[in-house]
Amino acid sequence: MKLVLLSGGSGTRLWPLSSSIRSKQFLQVLPAPGGGRESMLQRIWRQLSAAGLGHEVYIATSSGQETLIRKQLRTAPKVIIEPRRRDTFPAVSLASAYLYSVEKISPEETVIVLPVDAYVNDDFFFKLTELDQALRQSGAEVALLGANPDGPSGKYGYIVPALPTAATPGKLENPAYVQVDCFVEKPDRQAAEALLEQRAMWNCGIFAFRLCDQLNRLEAAGFPRDYAELQRQYHRLPKSSFDVEVLEGNNRLICVPYHDGWKDLGTWNTLSEELASSVLGWGHISADSLNCQIVNELDIPVILVGLDDVIVAAGPGGILVARKDAADHLKHLLPASDQEKRKEYIPGD
Repeated sequence: MKLVLLSGGSGTRLWPLSSSIRSKQFLQVLPAPGGGRESMLQRIWRQLSAAGLGHEVYIATSSGQETLIRKQLRTAPKVIIEPRRRDTFPAVSLASAYLYSVEKISPEETVIVLPVDAYVNDDFFFKLTELDQALRQSGAEVALLGANPDGPSGKYGYIVPALPTAATPGKLENPAYVQVDCFVEKPDRQAAEALLEQRAMWNCGIFAFRLCDQLNRLEAAGFPRDYAELQRQYHRLPKSSFDVEVLEGNNRLICVPYHDGWKDLGTWNTLSEELASSVLGWGHISADSLNCQIVNELDIPVILVGLDDVIVAAGPGGILVARKDAADHLKHLLPASDQEKRKEYIPGD
């Protein structure tokens, strides 16, 4: 099997510290083994290497992030460059063409795609072998990894199993998996509550497919299998997620349940639960302030007094002050560009 690590997002939900120049996966805010701090990218690469999978990894990213990747990873894997940011379906398609036409990988090889911001224990990565086995055993088009939901949320896709049980055990040497009845991408809270009653699982953003299936899908849509040619036609690929283009409405999906804890670090609320300290940078939180977080990259102090459940993030691009459970709305409030922000918020400019 080959692993494709998606590292192309801009991470607007972690503004102001993440931006189009420095995406969220490069923020060195997580506690590292032995002390110090590491980024999401460094953490997942360390874990994949420890699981003996480092030699199978390719990173799909934009050209602007390649330098940061090689700077943060001492032994960087091969990097697949997207000509421009579009979404996960184009990124996965380009990576598939690269594996086939450049790396000469067999069309029957399993490709497993992982997001860079998954926060899991080290033993999680041994689950990837089970995902590969489940795909081959079932004959499905795509094998998903599903996590137990903590509650209804509109941040994730939902995998609805076709069977009422949490898993369908195979033989002892084979992994457990379920047939998928349907896949629902980021429902509203009311719909999410109804999905939980159907024992739906959160989509971890980790999925496996045979390389030939994705290549055939590209050819059927009029796109080439050749990496260089697909790069030239990259602007023609639909600017859409793999979830929307492949998973929704697909009746050939299976899911391998994962019960041991999974977290998406894409928002301040979830990221703050795993940071190395409640105060990173120059700042102070008063004793009467509970469950608060300061992340400060500025050369001025940030003091938080008499507040609960608040995140303060300060950087050269701006300052965020938000209640933790409301920080997910951030991406809908950001101006389109720094210049528009300046015109909108600075009187008399």
